[in-house]
Amino acid sequence: MKKNFALILLLSFAVSKNSSAQIVQPAHWSYTTEDLGNSEFNIMISCTLDNGWHIFSKDYVGISVPATFTLEKSDDFEVVGKLQEQGELIKEEIDLGSDKEMAMYYKGRVVFVQTVKLLKQDAVVKGTMDYMTCKEVCVPPATYEFEIKLHKN
Repeated sequence: MKKNFALILLLSFAVSKNSSAQIVQPAHWSYTTEDLGNSEFNIMISCTLDNGWHIFSKDYVGISVPATFTLEKSDDFEVVGKLQEQGELIKEEIDLGSDKEMAMYYKGRVVFVQTVKLLKQDAVVKGTMDYMTCKEVCVPPATYEFEIKLHKN
């Protein structure tokens, strides 16, 4: 009985070790800032995608998840204008069987740009980018979190 238990335990460990799924992460995130003067800064959140993958535009409406940019509220800064996207936007009608939708997405690279105005000498801008990436299939939605320290000159 002890031999059978040990053998079952050993086989269970081998199967679970070999069947562990790899997490697919085709989106690679970074950020930079640009001092515009007059206490204003552009926050530029860049997404570089692995070959063949795409990310949906913030303006996409459909069955998948659009890119959603969120900043934590703070008395240290205010948002100026709307979030902009920089990249080659692809628009494609997708046939969903009984329905159709207009997919709007980016391949390769996209930069999300938001202008903020500092209300104090120093500010910490915290936020998230929620998104979904797809190739032949989509991976579950994910979140990129960032924290950016800004200083008036």
